[in-house]
Amino acid sequence: MTETRTGLDVGQAAEQDGKLVLGSVEDPARQPLPAESANPVKVARSYAESVLVEVARIDADHVDDVVLAVSELVTNAICHAVGEGRLSVRLVVRPRWTHLYVTDPDSTVPQTTQPGDDDLSLSGRGVPIVGQLGLLWFVPSEHGKTAHAVITRTGEKLTDEEREALIRLQIV
Repeated sequence: MTETRTGLDVGQAAEQDGKLVLGSVEDPARQPLPAESANPVKVARSYAESVLVEVARIDADHVDDVVLAVSELVTNAICHAVGEGRLSVRLVVRPRWTHLYVTDPDSTVPQTTQPGDDDLSLSGRGVPIVGQLGLLWFVPSEHGKTAHAVITRTGEKLTDEEREALIRLQIV
């Protein structure tokens, strides 16, 4: 399997020392996001859409799922991550799935409880939603944690061997 990468227009990055980042300057798949962005989730969603533009032509449902996962994980990190550091988003596009990484400065792994049917709260649904979209796990590190989400293309399923191999990844 080959990995494909595309980048976000660098002109979109007004500042590189901000707290919230779409990746790092060294990686062409990641570009900085201005810290004062009025809507960082929207920028992250646009980033995901730009990376998946070729996929959208053949599997728009997959793109919708990945963009939803980006939105939920970035929102979760913005609302709950504590600590100094940057939030980064990276997508790796594979022939049968997309691997999404969202890294934040807080090493606390979120609880994955399901909200009750009668729970009208709008909070606490992001992680379960992403878990329903695909394989989801968290890798804590000395400098925070990375949420990994692997969303398969429409009609594709991960084999048990693929699931195990992906979960063993320690990329942060």
